[in-house]
This record gives sequence, structure tokens and C-alpha cells, in this order.
Amino acid sequence: MKIAFAGFDLMAPALEALVQNNELLRLFTCRVDGVYETNNRVIALAKGLNVPYTLDRITKHDVEQLLNDGCELLISAGYYYLIPIDDRLPMVNIHPSLLPYGRGAWPMPLAILDGLTESGVTVHKTEKSFDTGDILLQERFTLADDETLTSFMDKVNARLPAMMHQLTADFDTLWQNATPQGEGEYQQQPDPERYVLTPKDTVKYADKVLRAFFGFPCFYRNGEDLIELIDKRAYPDGEGYPLIDGVIR
Repeated sequence: MKIAFAGFDLMAPALEALVQNNELLRLFTCRVDGVYETNNRVIALAKGLNVPYTLDRITKHDVEQLLNDGCELLISAGYYYLIPIDDRLPMVNIHPSLLPYGRGAWPMPLAILDGLTESGVTVHKTEKSFDTGDILLQERFTLADDETLTSFMDKVNARLPAMMHQLTADFDTLWQNATPQGEGEYQQQPDPERYVLTPKDTVKYADKVLRAFFGFPCFYRNGEDLIELIDKRAYPDGEGYPLIDGVIR
């Protein structure tokens, strides 16, 4: 298939799998912070294939150009923006949750914070609203008691290559037989106070927060001191359970 891709490195294995058996016409990526979210991997792939890419938001003109170039499918994965819908060009989105649960930008940390024992990844039709389109493919996986954001995304990305091969190999059938999601709820990005810890928090709670945002900054507030915590876990200090200095490492 002739395809376009919109996204950054969060789900780069999807793009890497897609280009094995499909022709990539254009990459749409985002302006990222370059620290916690990157696009180096997908840009390097596009450059290696001599495929044009842009950091600018997709416009209706871009969609029209894709149609003129014979594009048959646009796949988005973690793309920040709503994409202009055009019924002439099929569009799908890869979402790291079991839709309709977990609509929104941060389903992975919320799955850990909510104590879910299962999650997954969904490929669905792109619509005018985020994460509401009919489902083409969905894979489930178990969440471990000590799941982190990093290990969560490792499970997502481990499933994406096979899903992308299935998507493009049998696209017409999957598109025609896509399943409506039903009722769901858009989850707002967690309030910053959800990842600020204090000495009053238990180690169990602190570790859940640190796991949910593993790789991104959390903070420990003790009086006027505010300490940034990245890639940290909380452990009980002997029999003690209040979160105190020295039990985060």
C-alpha cells in the first residue's frame, strides 16, 4: 500500500514494520521536547528512505496532496493533533488502550494509577473527535503488579509489528468489518498534583505514581523543598511505610 504516517518515537516500531511491505509517501511528526519525547527515530527512518517529512501540523492541503500522490492509508500513532478528515482517504489511529476505555492522551499512566490488571492497544478509524472511531484491530495484555510506563509501552510496541502487517495485508476486510466502540469516556490528562509526592504518602502509593510516570518527572515535596524524581521507585525502609527521605531510589 501507499501510506503516510503521523507520529513520533513513542510507537516507532509501527512505522518500522509498515515500511517493510508498504511505500511510505510522507512522514508527519511533531515538535517534541527532545528529552522525554523524541522524534529522532522516525525522522531517521524517513531520511533513510528519502521520504519527505514535516514538523508542521497536517492541513487539508496536505491531505489533498496525499490523495494526488495516490496515498491509500494514513496511520497516526501518538500524533498530537486532530487530522482533517477526508472520506476519500482512509485514516486509522493506533491507541495504547483497550478502547473505548482510555480515550485521551494519557491512557497508559491512568491504567497504572487506576490499578488495572489488563490493557492493550487498539487500531481504529480516525474521526473528527479523538479515539472514537470503529475498531479494526485490538490486542490485549496483562499488567504486572510492578508495571511501569516504560514496561507498558514495551508491551504495546512488541505487538505493533504483527498488527501493522495484518492491517495492511487485509486492510479492505478489516475496514469493512470494523466494530463500533460503543459508550466510552474521554480521560483528562492527570492533574499535576497526582504526581507530586509528600512525606504523608505511603510507599505503596508513591511507587504507583512513580511507576505510572516512569521516564517523566515526578516531584517530592517536603516543606519548601521540591525534588524532581525521574526513573525512580519507592521501597519500604524496614517496617516503615510513610514516604521519607531515603526510601526512593
